[in-house]
Parts: sequence; structure tokens; C-alpha cells
Amino acid sequence: MASAAVDELAINIDSLDLEDKLKWLKEILENGRERFGQLDGIDNLANFIDKLSEEKIISGFNKKNLDKLKEQSEIVEELHRILPTKGWDNFKKARDILYEIYPQFKDEGIWDENKVDDLPVLSIKYSSVIEETQAVEHDGAAATTADDEADVDGMFSSTSRVPAQSKSAPIQRSDFSALPSYSMTNRRHKGICLIINNEVYDKARAYHKDFKDRRGSSKDADSVKELFGKLGFYVESQKNLTKAKMDKLIDMMVNFQGLNTYSCFVAVFLSHGENECLNCVDGQDKKIDDIINAFKGDNCPALNGIPKWFIIQACRGKDFNYEVSIQHDAPGDEGHDVERQSDKPISIPACADFYISYATAPGYYSFRNINEGSWFINDLCKVLKMYAQKEDVNTMMTRVNRNVALGRVVGSEYGHRRQMPCHVNMLTSALYLCGVRQSQI
Repeated sequence: MASAAVDELAINIDSLDLEDKLKWLKEILENGRERFGQLDGIDNLANFIDKLSEEKIISGFNKKNLDKLKEQSEIVEELHRILPTKGWDNFKKARDILYEIYPQFKDEGIWDENKVDDLPVLSIKYSSVIEETQAVEHDGAAATTADDEADVDGMFSSTSRVPAQSKSAPIQRSDFSALPSYSMTNRRHKGICLIINNEVYDKARAYHKDFKDRRGSSKDADSVKELFGKLGFYVESQKNLTKAKMDKLIDMMVNFQGLNTYSCFVAVFLSHGENECLNCVDGQDKKIDDIINAFKGDNCPALNGIPKWFIIQACRGKDFNYEVSIQHDAPGDEGHDVERQSDKPISIPACADFYISYATAPGYYSFRNINEGSWFINDLCKVLKMYAQKEDVNTMMTRVNRNVALGRVVGSEYGHRRQMPCHVNMLTSALYLCGVRQSQI
């Protein structure tokens, strides 16, 4: 891909809204990533970090994490992760500090918005303002390896850029409106995450019901709790619920007086299941339809218009998803470490603003490693930690699909068994868990 730098910016970044400022900020940092990584020595980099802290551009927590890193490349990468969360004004202050330490960076145009190779794609409302850009040449999207793909920012890929226009032909508005996103700041609190982890089934066995303990599920629960806590969500975690306790908890959550102060609702269920139900630890069933229906608008008006994401770690049948013709060499969990859970296909009500994520497709087993936790939750947490500041939930869950389906396998004498997550998208806007006010994860 060949591209020419923008000689003269035709738009005032300070006049843009937070979302579009963030797009510019990320593109500017990406454009100067390689040169910034060539800072002469870790001592000067430490001096830069100290001044960022003194000017309160980064928090004490940020500095503490940076000070723990020993390799210069790790520090540079962490700074590129942190700075977009601080906003455009703080970035300009950080740039002034960088230029003070390294005047040659100013001469070279590092972190200069007028020198970016690729203009970010701004919201449709600004497209008519940009009247002139340099011509941008590219050969289209190129194939990437799995390692390459991890470095691609979906919002600023090579195929997503402002088209070149002549001065006499300003960019025209699209015939299609830009997809809006849910606000993470329209209410007092960002979000609330409810975790229900049914792991120990001794009460069910007391009634002579054949339920094994779900070893490894605590690993899933801890990972989800840490993830959403760092995303700025309030996390409520409950463990080993009987049917009566689960009924009471769902009812309490639906009628929680403060529920209307949260901008997003997430519920995570880690449990055995069958016959369209989750199996509570006393062996009784709780229909998943009933759980989801409880949060519909007519039953839970506090969440009307608010995104509701249900994450269900359970099998959906008794079939194995065997490999077909495509071969893949990615490592997976060994068969003797993996347990399986059983569950029947689940029907979902057609409700707006719901997103339901299942660990596996209808009719199939899902897998849980007794030491590492389930494949699905493990990859979900990894993907969200890496991409939540860049991508919406639907895009991230496609990454999870790919990671689970192609990156994990159980081998046996009967063939290699795989897993395919499945999602039901009833959202009416894009769901960015970090919104425009980026969180640190």
C-alpha cells in the first residue's frame, strides 16, 4: 500500500466531538508508532513518563503499571494503549512534552495531525467540511496471518479511509446514515454486570441426581469479574444458586430501584443445563427464556432502550462438532482435561436491544478445561481486553468465534472435536463497551 501524507489539514480537530477526536488521536499515534519506539534509551522514556505524571496527563495507577515494565518496547506499547483514553487535550499536552524532550520529533512531524498517512473516517456530519485531501493509493485489503490480524485496528483498516477528492469536488454525504452507538454516559453509571456461577452440585447429588461439579468454572467467574470491573462496570457475583435463590435474585435485579442509573446491563451464566433450562445446584431447572423475558421492556422498564447482553456458558445439545475438510494447527486443550456440559436448544424472544451470546451452536456440546476454565469465556475475556477500546461487541464476538472455532480442538480416537459459538443480535445500535470515554483495561 502506498500513501501520501496530508500536507495541510482541512478540518479543525478541536471542533470535532469526542468520538471523532478519538479517531484522529488513534490515527496520529499509529502513524508515529515506529518512530516513537526509537526513543533514545529507556531513561529518556522514563523522563517522559515522569512529566506526564507530573502534569496529571496519566494517573498514578498508570505510572505504577508503566514503572513495572522492564522492556522499552513494552513501555511504548502501554503508552499507546493509555494515551487514547486521556482525550485530545491531554494528548496535545503530552505532545508538547515529547517535543520538549526530543525537538527532532517536532521537526519530523511525529504525532502531528498534518503528517498522518491515512485520514480517519469521521462521522457523516463532518464529511462536507473536508474539501481537499491528498490522493491515497492502495491495493485493497491484503491477506493477513493470524499474528498480523491481532495488530489491525478495525476502525482504521486500510480499506476504511476518506476517499480522495479534488478541490472542486468536495466529498459527498453518503446515502446511508452512519450507524449510531449506544451511549455509555447517558446515565449516572456506566454499566452493571451480574455473574451467576453454578459450580458445586452436591445438593443435586443429595437428591440422587447425576450432576458433576463444574471444575474450572471459578476461573471463568474470576476472569469475567476482573474484565468488567476494569471496564468500569459494577459487578455483582453470586455462586451456587438453588432454583429458589436464582428466582429471588432475578426478581431482585429486575426490581432494583437503582437499575435505571446504569447505561448497560450484562448477565453471565455459568451452569449445567438441559431442556431449554439452566440446572440450578439443587437439580431444579430455570428456563433461560424466563430469565431473558424478565428483562424485557414490559417487565423491566428501567432498561428500556438500554443494551442488555446475556452471556451463557453451557452446551446446547449432545452432539460433537467434528472437524471437516479445513485443517488447523492451533493448539487446544487435551481431551483428558476437558469436561462437557449438556443443554437443549434455546428459543429467544424477539426483543430490541438484546444481545445473547452462547458458548456453542444449537445442538452441540461446549467444552470446559478443569484447570483453565471454559474455551468460550477464556477467549471472550482475552478478546475484550485487547479490543474493547476499539471495536463494538458484535465485531469482538466474531473474533471470539474465530478463536474458539479455529484455535481449539479436543483430539480422540473418534476424531477431532471443535466448538462453534453462536450469537443472537437484536441490538439497534453499535455497542461499544468503552463508549467515547475510554476505560483502561
